[in-house]
Amino acid sequence: MKRALFQLHWFLGLTAGIVLMVLGVTGAMLTFADEIMAVLSPGIVTVAPRAEPRLTPDALLARVREAAPGRRVALLTLSGEPDRAARVRFALEGGGRRESTYVDPYDGRVLGPARGEAAFGVVLRLHRWLTLPGDGNGYGRPITGACLLALLYLALSGLYLRWPRRAGDWRVWLKPALSRPGRPLYWSLHVVAGTWVLLVYLTIALTGLWWSYGWYRDGASYLLTGRIPRAEEPPRAEASPGAEGNPGAERPPGRREGGHGAAVPLDPAFAAFVAATGDRYAEALLVPPREAGPAIRIRAVAPDAPHRQARDEWRIRADGTVESRDLYAARALGERLTGSVLALHEGRFFGLPGTLLFMLAALAMPLFGVTGLLLYLGRRRGRRRAAVRAARPPREQARELPSGPLRH
Repeated sequence: MKRALFQLHWFLGLTAGIVLMVLGVTGAMLTFADEIMAVLSPGIVTVAPRAEPRLTPDALLARVREAAPGRRVALLTLSGEPDRAARVRFALEGGGRRESTYVDPYDGRVLGPARGEAAFGVVLRLHRWLTLPGDGNGYGRPITGACLLALLYLALSGLYLRWPRRAGDWRVWLKPALSRPGRPLYWSLHVVAGTWVLLVYLTIALTGLWWSYGWYRDGASYLLTGRIPRAEEPPRAEASPGAEGNPGAERPPGRREGGHGAAVPLDPAFAAFVAATGDRYAEALLVPPREAGPAIRIRAVAPDAPHRQARDEWRIRADGTVESRDLYAARALGERLTGSVLALHEGRFFGLPGTLLFMLAALAMPLFGVTGLLLYLGRRRGRRRAAVRAARPPREQARELPSGPLRH
């Protein structure tokens, strides 16, 4: 059995490992993408604070519609900080990708997309779908999902295969033998570094599968919360990596993206939200409804929220009546976890140290591919040498035996 597990381990390492190396490096590059774009985009992502009040949501959207006639706004993001611009995300049109732009919250000037957004968008599509045709509806999603399943197997089988005789000695688990050259060094780096990042890789794989398979997401939701999200109810972790390019994100079934109905006022609902929170929010995401009737949905991040996915859910009618509110801090643990899948995937759920640890672990993914390949090639060379020796006459084999003690 152990031999069979080992054979499958190296086979998956040599096949799925190639994709996992790509996913690891691109995931590390995306860790601080928002922060990098903010630094690269002064005057776009950040603006100079002013004494005058910021525009209301309806006034901002009116300026955006003047600058981009015919485009429907799918999401408006307002910042509670006076030096941050508002962000508008347009709806999908013609099967393309969602586009976003920043807007000056004081005068409504359209500032354009952040610098580096296009480049990070390519990295994001490579991370999620390997830039294969169809994006989330193509072959990329099941391929990355299968490789994440392989990562689960590689992590758990690797732990079993390396289990030492002296399991109580911490040095055997955590201290690499850097002074031993050749295959012993490769093996030590492979198994010791794998022990260091084992829990991180298990977390990355288990959360990454959330966006790969609907059955997995439904099962995880039921396990953690006791219920399965309804078809018309997007899961709270819908802000997945690259949700802007996900054709299925935030789209109610049976609706087309290109419809342009009469604009529903947002100001009364937002004023009620500001009054209920005391104007204390780090970020507020408003989803403009496409027709009158449904309550306006506002997802808000409190100033003291542990991470950006710790969002409160508000539903407020167009007349300003609060229909419901679901505060992140008041949820059960399972509800908080299902609403923080992206934060868990990135390590932000565990604060800045967790974010850095997950980024470094993702960057280390090629280490396992390279050392695993070197170990595989070393075994092949060893088997070939053993076969050559076995084919020689016994006297020649005796001459090649080492005179000193055998070393492993």
